[in-house]
Amino acid sequence: MAFLAFWAWALVGCLAAAALAQDSNLSTLYPPLWDESPEQFSDYRVENGKYIIDPWVFTDRMGMYRILLNQTAKYFAKFAPENEQNILWGLPLQHGWQYRSGRLADPTRRTDCGYYPGDTLCISVDSWWADINYYLSVPPFLAAIDSGILNISSTQIKILPPPEDEAKFCYDVSGCQSFVPEIMDGWRAFFQYMQSPSSDFEGLLKYLWDAHTSSLDYPVSVFVDSRNNLWAHFSFLFLMCVHVYISCM
Repeated sequence: MAFLAFWAWALVGCLAAAALAQDSNLSTLYPPLWDESPEQFSDYRVENGKYIIDPWVFTDRMGMYRILLNQTAKYFAKFAPENEQNILWGLPLQHGWQYRSGRLADPTRRTDCGYYPGDTLCISVDSWWADINYYLSVPPFLAAIDSGILNISSTQIKILPPPEDEAKFCYDVSGCQSFVPEIMDGWRAFFQYMQSPSSDFEGLLKYLWDAHTSSLDYPVSVFVDSRNNLWAHFSFLFLMCVHVYISCM
């Protein structure tokens, strides 16, 4: 509990700093290609009556965050105007940092995925960072749909698989619930609490922390097999720190 309290207060401090920072230069705080990413479902292409989302394209994955931020804004209005205190901002900001720093590109360099002049929007399934982030983007997005946050049925969207290692990921509400139930339950609990009239900021931080940590347990264990264990452990700790730190920017 002491550990949770420490990080909760750290998040509070970061969010307060972010709110102050937004008054000075808001445009520099948005993730890269934010305006180019879908802000509503109709911005995605449609096939057979379904919105097609390819989470292995940077703007498609960022679009899921943008829609999530837009649709949850009303639940954070009581804390600050203009969606400033929406604690979900840390997710797209972190993802943007991964893109800007080249961590989503193919680390093997067998392909031009993520590299200029190749496909700069490509997210490589061989990227450890991209694989971990998948479980901080797709399952939360699906849990939000299942919780009624996004005002759309899960049957109206289709999440595309990566070109390889398809079995290491999930793609719809029922599939993710069977595949990673702890992750889905954690995010569903967060969104359900968020919709409660009695929700408060401290409670939101607690539920977010629980959901966030549940999203990391599975992928860190799965995507460590081909990497040095010490490096993977360090990366896990660093990822957690980045999530807190980048919210302060």
